[in-house]
Amino acid sequence: MFKLSPRVWILNAAAVLSGQHGAVTQQAEQAGCSRETLYEHARKVERRLVGGPADELVAELRAENLRLREELDRLRDEAQDRVLIDKAKQRQLATTAFALGVSLRQIEELFAILLPAKVVPDHTTLGRWVQDAARQAGRMLKVLDPASASRVRTLAVDEIFFGGGRPWLASSRRA
Repeated sequence: MFKLSPRVWILNAAAVLSGQHGAVTQQAEQAGCSRETLYEHARKVERRLVGGPADELVAELRAENLRLREELDRLRDEAQDRVLIDKAKQRQLATTAFALGVSLRQIEELFAILLPAKVVPDHTTLGRWVQDAARQAGRMLKVLDPASASRVRTLAVDEIFFGGGRPWLASSRRA
């Protein structure tokens, strides 16, 4: 929307109120607006100078304020329904999904559903995240494995041993 400065409004009003022949047309060309706009500016400037309806300006500002508040409320409502997935949560989700057997390409597709296209991490980034988590877990396992090896009673190297289920859920349910 094209906005004119207050200075131009005053010049427009002066051209209208001067009563000089051709002043309105000349000012309209100079300001790049219509003659009708000049007459409207003249009415508004005169009303403001006379001390009259500043109420009109106040009403316009209140209407704009109300419109902006409604838009803000709408945006807040929309924001409440959104899920925040910052980089740390994205890394955690990618690592967990990969550990559950979801491929990097599939994880990328899931992120494409959850995130705007411009921020979806590609599968190479996801692969780096998973490798970083694997290295970190590997360092931890070097310490934990020897400490817990003597306590192992039954070792299952594959989930098929437990019928494809989640063994940690079955053992925790019995407890």
